[in-house]
Amino acid sequence: MNSNTQIADPKVPVGGTIEKITKRVSGEKSLTLSPESDLTGKVWKLQKTPTVRTQQPKSLRKSWEKRTQERQRLQTVRALEKQMKDEKQAEKDRKRDINLERKRIEEEKSRQEALAAKMSARRLARMKKKELRKKARV
Repeated sequence: MNSNTQIADPKVPVGGTIEKITKRVSGEKSLTLSPESDLTGKVWKLQKTPTVRTQQPKSLRKSWEKRTQERQRLQTVRALEKQMKDEKQAEKDRKRDINLERKRIEEEKSRQEALAAKMSARRLARMKKKELRKKARV
């Protein structure tokens, strides 16, 4: 077969073989760019393949049902957390609204009292002037 038509095995390094201890490329192939090399020019990198679950140790392997159950459990936990946070925020907002309303009522009340006191002072001033006029006549 011609080397141009040959399909490259994705697990074989493009630039040559890799030593297990030093993890460096060794062999006759040079580290120059070739049509098969990576676009970035990193010919010493291995081509990555998807993870195969059967190659994992038994302790890390989980069946599809277990993974879906775990995903479902996490989803319900997150939904419950979100609900609790929303309830807590709603309670906080309710208390804040009550406090703001209370402050607004107090401010209105004090404003009304100040206005009433001012009116009384004006009325007293008018009465004093009236009495002074009466004394001046007599």
